[in-house]
Amino acid sequence: MCGIVGFFKTGETANPLPTEARLNEAAALLAHRGPDAGGVRLWPDDGLGLAHRQLSIFDLDPRANQPFSSFDQTVHITFDGEITNFRSLKKELEEKGIRFKTETDTEVLVEGYKVWGLDELLRRAAGLFAFALYDSTKKALTLARDRAGQKPLFYSHHKGMALFGSEIKALLSLDPALKQMDPDGFHAYLSVKFVPSPHTLFKGINKIPPGHYLELKKDSRPRSVRFWDPFSSNAFKITSQGDALEQIETVFSTAVQRRLVSDGPICLFLSGGMDSGLIAAHLDKTRKSDITAYSLGYKDFPAFNELETSRLIAKKFSLPTREIMLDSAQAIDALENDSLVLDEPHSDWDWIPLDHLSRQAHADGFNVALMGDGADELFFGTDLMWKGLHEFKRFANPFLKTMAKIVAPVGHRRFDRLRRMAAGEHPYLGSSVGFTRSQQHQIMGPAMKGHPLRGWGWEHVTSLYSEYNKMNPGDDIVNLICFIEFYTKMGEVLLQRVDRITMLHSLEARAPFLDHDLIELAFSIPGEIKIKGNRLKGILKEFAARSLPPDIIDREKTGFSFPFNEWLRGELGTHVENAFKRSRLFEGGWANRDFCLTLLKDHRAGGRDNSVRLWMMFDLCRWYDRWMA
Repeated sequence: MCGIVGFFKTGETANPLPTEARLNEAAALLAHRGPDAGGVRLWPDDGLGLAHRQLSIFDLDPRANQPFSSFDQTVHITFDGEITNFRSLKKELEEKGIRFKTETDTEVLVEGYKVWGLDELLRRAAGLFAFALYDSTKKALTLARDRAGQKPLFYSHHKGMALFGSEIKALLSLDPALKQMDPDGFHAYLSVKFVPSPHTLFKGINKIPPGHYLELKKDSRPRSVRFWDPFSSNAFKITSQGDALEQIETVFSTAVQRRLVSDGPICLFLSGGMDSGLIAAHLDKTRKSDITAYSLGYKDFPAFNELETSRLIAKKFSLPTREIMLDSAQAIDALENDSLVLDEPHSDWDWIPLDHLSRQAHADGFNVALMGDGADELFFGTDLMWKGLHEFKRFANPFLKTMAKIVAPVGHRRFDRLRRMAAGEHPYLGSSVGFTRSQQHQIMGPAMKGHPLRGWGWEHVTSLYSEYNKMNPGDDIVNLICFIEFYTKMGEVLLQRVDRITMLHSLEARAPFLDHDLIELAFSIPGEIKIKGNRLKGILKEFAARSLPPDIIDREKTGFSFPFNEWLRGELGTHVENAFKRSRLFEGGWANRDFCLTLLKDHRAGGRDNSVRLWMMFDLCRWYDRWMA
């Protein structure tokens, strides 16, 4: 894992090209992503500059340092991530006569591009990646991002100059004028708790969508290409539960095995649930006994602990364990730590326990962590997804639709479902929902009133229905819900959190469930098989029964959860109240301070649970005061 940043002149520009010193300064802001080495190279005749910060996982030979160039100096790359099947690709290339000078996946990308071309290279490459690749023979720069969007890549293209980087802060360093909030991005954040790709909260800064690449050429319009979707390969044909179980066994085994490549120690973030438990079970099968399991507990809310079950899993598979405890005082310390206010707000509060685990794992000498992310979204694993399945039935009921048109009022969020039903809108919006339309006039400040909003948030969800129907026509509602979760909560919220927090501590996060072969397999399993027996993650639980005890498989899901709801009624609530009272977000007119304080007062008094919306606004305040005000 690494940090990348650079620029490319695509046409006439009034701005001078960044100097080597300025590019170095931008790269230095990404040093946490790559503390082991760094490099900057400029090609003035091409109007190109590439910079890199390196986290060394394998092949510490200085010849592997980036930016990296092909032997004939025609192809240059700066690359963040991990090509998990690079050794098999390297073997294919060697059979074609290619000779390598390093043992890195970076060189495999460069030589693979030269032999196969970009589209075929991306079809073959597995793993998590974001890279900028320049072909001097075509005078073209390609910005590419992995299929699931595990690695980030941001860019700005304006008046003949393209800037790009792993994190927004690097672009702001190169062009401070980009530090402007986009009203449409802000509205999207209020609606769905994230800003959908390709947009961001910053006016003029975009992100490469998952499974896409952007091609930039001199004096040409940028070309965005989608090179993958979960249904694009048609590699799996699942017609029965037996087919599904056998394929999961094979593909999951390969997915875990691919993520064990490292010249350094590897740890496992073990929550005590089924997903990370399955990874532990596979490690036992491969006799990978040198991996330490990290588990989290809460000192003042033991009900959130999963230590008892994580101990059972670790003991069963002979994994050495490290138990980390967290309390509300430590949470407040994290929230007061300016270095943890990242350049995008985090609408998911579970970044705090993840930060706690990552910090300790790095301190203990680990630079790779295995994680169970992705299983819920791919295999239909949450109560909200189950409720969504029933929403489709309600929205299809003619009697309920007629009644909704009669009784649906406007102005209170508890009736938002009736309003949507009456309007003929889609029944399921995903589990990442912020303020409903009937609440938004209450939360928006005067700076937003009257702005002709383009609705990026809800339109993104609506577009997913259309995309799914084009890719997989039919009436498989279970996989439609999985598709919506994959491209909303998981892709835009959870993976953002995992990348930024783990990389903040120079830790590479690897998620076997997000192997693209496993993703394609999951979407090829018919919904009735996926939830057979009317069970969440039914097929995955059948698979888990081969290696995990029933009390692990059937226990209520918790994960690395965080008692923000409960802590809000104590000292943490006072901390949030003070943040609302002093934040310049409200002085800028973006949001309504009084409404936020009312939500908090109601929550602390034991009324409606407003914790999700309170966290959204609290973290937005932290972000705005750090990066915009």
